[in-house]
Amino acid sequence: MPTPPRPHGQVPPDLNDVNARIRCLMDQPATPQRTEEYRHLLTAWASLVRGDVEQTA
Repeated sequence: MPTPPRPHGQVPPDLNDVNARIRCLMDQPATPQRTEEYRHLLTAWASLVRGDVEQTA
């Protein structure tokens, strides 16, 4: 399935980049900002791997 266009010409992040950013983020102290960034990165991660999942009956 083709990826929908991103607003303002944004390029979707690479899965390896998102994984690296999550690992780096987890080394930082727990703050509300870290929690929000983690949520954002998990959403990005899920959208990247969703295409790899086959639906079952």
